[in-house]
Amino acid sequence: LDFFAGSGTTAQAIIRKNYEENSNRKFILVQIPELTNEESEAFKAGYKKISDITIERNKRVIQKIEKEEAKKDPSLFDSDKKPFKTGFKVYKLVKSNFPRIDFAPDPTKTEEENLALLDKYIQEKEAAFYTLFNENDIFDEVLLKNGFMLNYSKTQESAFTQNRVYRVKDDFKECLICLDIAAIDKQTLKDLESFKETIFICLERALNTTIKCNLKHLLGDKLIAF
Repeated sequence: LDFFAGSGTTAQAIIRKNYEENSNRKFILVQIPELTNEESEAFKAGYKKISDITIERNKRVIQKIEKEEAKKDPSLFDSDKKPFKTGFKVYKLVKSNFPRIDFAPDPTKTEEENLALLDKYIQEKEAAFYTLFNENDIFDEVLLKNGFMLNYSKTQESAFTQNRVYRVKDDFKECLICLDIAAIDKQTLKDLESFKETIFICLERALNTTIKCNLKHLLGDKLIAF
């Protein structure tokens, strides 16, 4: 863990060591979005922040290793050796993708009027959220809020044909997750009968009253709706 990543030398060293020793060390780099000097060659080359250099440096490290691998002649003695594969994910600290509720009742209005205003406020917030909805943007956020680590693996479950359902695993937990905005299909409900012991995460908006009731009956506390 390098809290002052700079140009990313820690990651470069670990990637190179993994390659040389066929090992699987992992790393986390942290770099604030500090601006590069406008007079620097990095800035002129398009790297406006130090973190841009961090990312680019290690992309090039991996590309160089891939070229080295490509030049190697396959050996009869190394037929069981798997080709070196590596990579990294980039995360940025941002505000939640889910709408923030900061409604305040109007003291000059009645309770009924304020309830009507609240209902309108929520509808407008939801409409704005789903207009800008991007599954990739909220996938990590939903998993983080449910206790998953960022080094999870994600595979689509072929057992589900009507909705896109993924199996997610990290070192400690696993779940099924569906972030389709479209309604959860009746067939998906039937397919879930084979996964009753697995946590199922979906969007609240994708559940009508009947489907939600049936899912709750089938999964109990293993149903998580956002």
